[in-house]
Amino acid sequence: MEGLKVRAGGVALVSVALAGLAASSALASPEVTVGSLSSLEAGAKAGTLRGEVVNRTGHAVHAGVTVRIQRYGGSAKLVGNTAVRVPANASAPYNVAVELPRSLSRGNYYLAACTPSGTGAGDLGCATSEKDIRIKGGTPVRGTAVQLPKAVPHTSAKAAQADSCSSGAHTLAPPGDRVYPDIGNGGYASTHSDVYIDYDAIANQFLPGTHVDLQQRSTQCLTDFSLDFDRHNSVTSTTVPGPDFTVQSVTVDGGPATFKFVQPTYPGDPNGQDDPDPLAHRTGLTTPINADNPNPPACPPTSTAAAAQNLPCGDTKLVITPAAPIPAGADFTVTVNYTGRPGVRPSPTGTEGWFRNATPGAEGAMVTSEPTGTEAWIPLNNHPSVKPTYDIYDTVTKGKVAIGPGRLVGSGDNAPDANFPDGSTSYHWKSSEPIANYLVENSVGNFDYSFRDGANDVVYFEAQDSAIDPARKALNKVAMDQQEAITHFQEQFSGPFPFNSNGIVVALPRASFEEEMQTKIVFVGGTIGGAQGTNVSTFAHENMHQWWGDNVAEGAPKLMWFKEGQATTAEYYNTALAAANAAGGQGTAAGDAAFEASLVSRFNTNYNSTSTTFWNTAPSNPTSASMNGNSNAYVRPGTAYLALRAILGKDHYNAALHHIQDAYRGGSITEAQLESEFHKYLPNQSPACHNKLDEFFKQWWDTPYTGSPAAGNRPQITGPGLAGGGFYDANGGCAPYGVDVPAAVGGNVPAQLSLTLGTAASFGAFTPGAAKDYIGSTTAGVVSTAGDAALSVTDAGSTAPGHLVNGAFSLPTALKASAASPAGTSNGGGSVSGSPLSLVTWAAPVSNDAVAIDFTQSIGSTDPLRTGSYSTTLTFTLSTTTP
Repeated sequence: MEGLKVRAGGVALVSVALAGLAASSALASPEVTVGSLSSLEAGAKAGTLRGEVVNRTGHAVHAGVTVRIQRYGGSAKLVGNTAVRVPANASAPYNVAVELPRSLSRGNYYLAACTPSGTGAGDLGCATSEKDIRIKGGTPVRGTAVQLPKAVPHTSAKAAQADSCSSGAHTLAPPGDRVYPDIGNGGYASTHSDVYIDYDAIANQFLPGTHVDLQQRSTQCLTDFSLDFDRHNSVTSTTVPGPDFTVQSVTVDGGPATFKFVQPTYPGDPNGQDDPDPLAHRTGLTTPINADNPNPPACPPTSTAAAAQNLPCGDTKLVITPAAPIPAGADFTVTVNYTGRPGVRPSPTGTEGWFRNATPGAEGAMVTSEPTGTEAWIPLNNHPSVKPTYDIYDTVTKGKVAIGPGRLVGSGDNAPDANFPDGSTSYHWKSSEPIANYLVENSVGNFDYSFRDGANDVVYFEAQDSAIDPARKALNKVAMDQQEAITHFQEQFSGPFPFNSNGIVVALPRASFEEEMQTKIVFVGGTIGGAQGTNVSTFAHENMHQWWGDNVAEGAPKLMWFKEGQATTAEYYNTALAAANAAGGQGTAAGDAAFEASLVSRFNTNYNSTSTTFWNTAPSNPTSASMNGNSNAYVRPGTAYLALRAILGKDHYNAALHHIQDAYRGGSITEAQLESEFHKYLPNQSPACHNKLDEFFKQWWDTPYTGSPAAGNRPQITGPGLAGGGFYDANGGCAPYGVDVPAAVGGNVPAQLSLTLGTAASFGAFTPGAAKDYIGSTTAGVVSTAGDAALSVTDAGSTAPGHLVNGAFSLPTALKASAASPAGTSNGGGSVSGSPLSLVTWAAPVSNDAVAIDFTQSIGSTDPLRTGSYSTTLTFTLSTTTP
């Protein structure tokens, strides 16, 4: 079926309630649904789309199909509708003419087709178009600070022969890094991943046909490169086992490639990543590993126990050698075909990956993968700074639900085949936004689920394991239904929600943590919202991660504190909101005061901890075991962000967060970049205050303290109004890091509006009897000290104003004028007349702004032309309303 890259046609299984309609209750399968929706051709503004409507009821239905165009940030707009009669227990094709509104603002959109599902008032069954629609060029999915390397065109692989070619790095960790030093792979950037999984949920097996198509862009000439893939590990549990995979074949751009599995080597090994010394490929937490091994660790151990240190690393590096070297700057696709059992992988902080649910009748899996568990079910470049976009194509045991990231394009029931003798169901999930390695969701099982369209076109998805007790489900839904309110509350801090969808999956398999899977937050053990469904503190924490950790990822695993600290502030904000609401609500004087007082109280409580171990670990320098410690990864950075908010002021602080989310969206950020961005929003930009802010970061993020906090073993720089040393001195400066002495220095600027014109425009000779547009131009120089200014043009002549004249004769078509400038805003221009035509406006003072003025004179093929010169005298006016 169109839009689904599966073996057979299928039907969609999604229920959506659009804005203005009642939200649907959770359900496993709509009775009537749109099964598919084709896409508009690239650049088309209108066309006829095709699809299928499926009727699972025992009676014929008359299904009305509505198509809307959607994106985050604006209400869904109806673009087409049709109707089709569908026999009982059958499907029927439909065609629908659609036309995009002309008023759409710039952005990336998609189309959704829906029909009443028959399961309740307002319930809809829908499918979405696979291709995004980019209006006015669309917007980049990655921010300006995290753009992909440029592609370099190459005529053939032979172009690589002129390059210096070598192996890609088997890690993205810098030399000396001890925190997950084994993950990531160099020599290329990952741009997009298509993941095709054929999953027998009963047997917990990936079947033939399972493969990944990984689109990459080389950053050097590559003789070979690597992926992360944990095909087999030490987890022997029969209920939640480790993986057991076999790779059948690997191709690069369709051509066979050789491959092998090797152990990782510690970063910076002077003997290279193929060091023959076994001690270069060992587990460890510290440098050196221990008395028996002077080297840094090459991979993390499975636990902190001494017996787990200095053991051989698993052979988790899939090294691929293409038939010919890959030139630098080339786009290429690597396909890995594999089968076997998905599973979990151990780490010193717990177990993560593919958690099997083996309960008879409820078989499936829950995926929570932080920090590296994704490589236990797909091969990938397994580092948080690597963020391709994703399409997930799941074909699973018939009747099972597969939940992936982003939006559901469609799903289908397939006929029996060799893999699935009783038939199967296929799902296609699409994320047009990049996803970090550990945030790719792909849970499979029996779920009750629903979609609804929230404000600003964020599609909210709610899924609960069908085996959860009904009373518990009801309590869970109390919490789940608060996601939209939580999201809008958090937007005031972090900026607009960064994705087109958001959602929650409440699964039954137990794991040691909830996880912020991108657009599909996973709660484990069948519970969300506490005993009454009203405790949403953890929910707020995980939802804040959609900005911090998801949209903007940490640049390395050891920077986990960067995003966990922000998510921890979400818990503090949630408590402060309750205090504000009790005092009158945000926006009231009493409510805002209560909000701020709550944050001050939280900071002071955390800062005044008497624990002698609270400050022991510097957030930026943990081990693989301590990287998610409660104090160093969560509370200490969260408390530091509260102090930073006080230093910058809440408005400057929120502006910094908004900027970071925009500039680094779809990418990752390092500690140095993070600190640099906050420096830009420091109210006092004196060298002294910059020096003090650097020391603040050093104390809070980079320094371990041992001993009693009361004796000074904690950060000494805090923030205005907070416990501790504060930040600014009595003069508003930052002594003793420098002395700021106010001194009046100034000058006066007299009011000035200056307009100078360049050489007069000329069209040259007009040709009678030939239709043509003649172009002429001139320039203008603008100096304005006004708060605003405008440049306009008028033809004050008495004979045919706006037209070029030759004595008593004039040209039939009016003269057109337009203008543009580097500092001003063009008003588009238009026809010159006796009334002022506004050409350019300025919203601030400018000096020597160079304005380019263009004139167009249209001559028609039947226009009478009189011998002689046609001209007119124009008056250009520079004016202001705020001198």
